[in-house]
Amino acid sequence: SFAIEFANLWTYEAGSSDERLPLNQLSESGNHIHGLLQIKINGNLLPRLGFFGPDDVCFNEWVFELRSALRELRGSTSTSYIYDEGEQGQPAFLFERDDDVAFVSIVASQLSDAEADPEWQRVQFSFSEFEREVEDFLSRLRGHIEIESSEFGERWWAQVTERAE
Repeated sequence: SFAIEFANLWTYEAGSSDERLPLNQLSESGNHIHGLLQIKINGNLLPRLGFFGPDDVCFNEWVFELRSALRELRGSTSTSYIYDEGEQGQPAFLFERDDDVAFVSIVASQLSDAEADPEWQRVQFSFSEFEREVEDFLSRLRGHIEIESSEFGERWWAQVTERAE
């Protein structure tokens, strides 16, 4: 099974990223959203989504990457997509598809010295579940952000997602 949950979203002002502000403080100068992101595969949480812990995951990056992975995997019944941010020693995340079977692996980063996680190699789940869950997650997240930050929520969504087009 494959599930994505989020909670406790926050933002910060540019230049002072140590102060967590509520989403209604989202602005042009502090346009990153962070918070808790959990991707659960077969009952296990995918680790290392955020360098400073599971409640400090950058949604600007993960929204873009999950949309991109979904688009790439939809494009062929046998393909792969890698997210290698490399920032702060993060590993890379490899998404693969073979018909309706999908896999995720935590692999060594080509951009940093982060190593692969031997416990997270080709963890299998249903591609159709992945597809439904990513679409549902994106829809729920967008609605939440646009309600919590009525002034900049739509603009944030457009900035983050147009990178994936």
